[in-house]
Amino acid sequence: MRCIRPDLSEPCDRCRRNNRRCNIPPPRPLGRRPGAVGRYIGFEKSYRKMQVQLKKAPVSADEVQRVLNTTGQEELLQVILAKLQHGSDGKMPVPTTDGALRSYHDGLPTPKEPVSNPLALLADASSAAQPLTPSLDSLCTTRGGRELLQRSVYASLGLQLSRHTLEEGFNAIYDSTLPIQSQSNYFRPPDADPPRDVGPDLDPIELGLLSLEDAHSLFSVYFVRLHPINGIQDPILHTVDYVRSRSALLFTWILAITAQFDHQSASCAKRLRLHGETLSRHVHTSGYKSVEIVQGYYISLLSATPAPTLSEERSWLYTSYAVAVATELGLDQVNPLNTLASDSISQREARNHERTWLRILLWERATSAAYGRATAFPESPLTRNIEKWWLHPLADSTDKDTCAFILLRRHLAGLHHILHQQASFNHDNPHWVRDLVDSTLDPWRVTWLPGCTSKAVTPSPNISTAFLTYVYLHNRLWMLSFALNTSSIHSYALQEDCFTAAVQCCTLAVHDLQSIGEPLYCLLSPSWAMIAYAAALAIRLFSTLYNTHAGDEGELLGLLGQVALQLEKAGSTPSHRIGIAAVLGRHLLSVLRAKVGTRMGPGDVADSRLHCSSESGLVGSSCDPVLGSVAMGLDEGFADVFREVFGPGWGLGME
Repeated sequence: MRCIRPDLSEPCDRCRRNNRRCNIPPPRPLGRRPGAVGRYIGFEKSYRKMQVQLKKAPVSADEVQRVLNTTGQEELLQVILAKLQHGSDGKMPVPTTDGALRSYHDGLPTPKEPVSNPLALLADASSAAQPLTPSLDSLCTTRGGRELLQRSVYASLGLQLSRHTLEEGFNAIYDSTLPIQSQSNYFRPPDADPPRDVGPDLDPIELGLLSLEDAHSLFSVYFVRLHPINGIQDPILHTVDYVRSRSALLFTWILAITAQFDHQSASCAKRLRLHGETLSRHVHTSGYKSVEIVQGYYISLLSATPAPTLSEERSWLYTSYAVAVATELGLDQVNPLNTLASDSISQREARNHERTWLRILLWERATSAAYGRATAFPESPLTRNIEKWWLHPLADSTDKDTCAFILLRRHLAGLHHILHQQASFNHDNPHWVRDLVDSTLDPWRVTWLPGCTSKAVTPSPNISTAFLTYVYLHNRLWMLSFALNTSSIHSYALQEDCFTAAVQCCTLAVHDLQSIGEPLYCLLSPSWAMIAYAAALAIRLFSTLYNTHAGDEGELLGLLGQVALQLEKAGSTPSHRIGIAAVLGRHLLSVLRAKVGTRMGPGDVADSRLHCSSESGLVGSSCDPVLGSVAMGLDEGFADVFREVFGPGWGLGME
């Protein structure tokens, strides 16, 4: 009890009443009392410290446990010292099955690429560097370089450098005074258990955004409705508990995207979406890296709600980050530990890594091609053997579509290169572009879509097959339209082929959206954009091909009007959802009204919630609302909307 007294020369009132001596101890600094000792002292303290250092050494956990269980204290000290001094030089133990299983749960090990990856080569070389000992032998002096160079026999490399320069290099190696330990941890191996984006401050259930029962319900809806299109998860592996313990970003976006399509989740849909957007920024800023982070960004981008303005759009930034994380984690490489895994969970983890890379690669290739920057397909050991990847016993039903998409992207990359080469040549066949595209894609179509041809398409009630058909037809139209900007010869035939393909895409979209309905509303953003693109291209080419007068395009306008209505309905169902399909549909409707001379009042434009109504200048304009020189026949309003979908660089590389 502390004494309080007004005068230091007299005792305090409390001590005076109790007849006690007023004794105030002298103040002392905070911290451990002088003479206090820790829990371990002497030999046991040193033993504990070396155990900690042993865990940091580049040895397997199995070997550490085996040493701790089978050796005595003296032998254990010798082993610890040997591992600390020579752990990087010794041979790594052969991974056991248990070690392989643990590696999947702790994180994907970074593959070693000493030949093709310069930084990996430096990291491997740094593991061989040994700490310098205080005692240096006679060779480790400043005269060491001169003595070695004065030898009569050494391997000469024919260097055009002076002897003085080489001596300085030798002296730097043997000079112990030079500081080399300041950056010794730069190339250290990554942590076996890296930090994850989990915790009560990130988890949507802990934050009270929804209950655990609602989360289970939304997961069930996700795997029934959205998984056949997204195809990046394993329904058996990605349970609520598993995803929640691995990544708050992935967990939140699965819930948020599903709530957007669920009529019963209007109350929590907006809260989950806002929390997902916050997590996307937080994860990107904090630099979290995991397989689940890549999957979280992937799901958030597929059916994302458009940003309020184009300047706030971050989809392209997150796409680049997800691809970079996947590459850094080595998801594009075949992990040799996959063959050591014997149980199904470990094999599912391995396929989860591979599936994640294939799907994020498809998304990146699709968006790159969409804004005119299609490049060579990045082959890897995984993609080179993709034909039978979907035949694995633990393959998901969507893995077959993944293989089909990868093979299609490979064909499109080669076709894009051939088209650019052939565009400058003269061709006798006016339909050479159509024939080249069909001959290149026909082997793929016969294998994966036997009911689909370039002239007729058999609608399929299966969502996955319908989505695969859309991807094929949209990319075929995209390849045909490339020639519109690269060739002026046989321009009429090229425009006719493009118009036919565009009308085919619009007709199929109207038929499927009317017959299948709401299950098809979860198509990806590029699919909706390509349907709107086909409509805009058709209305642009119609007047050029048929040289008609006003009122002659009634059938076409009726078709495109139905396309606009179906897009608007697909993007605004349920009522609490506003998707990119609704934005594109309303904008297409404004273009069609301007085409036929109909005026929209300011109230109608505001009610339509079009973010880009002031960008195009189409409403009430007397000029042709569809421009043929920008973005392959798209008006500037559509170009702005497409840049919001595919990124700010859309349309820059199409000339």
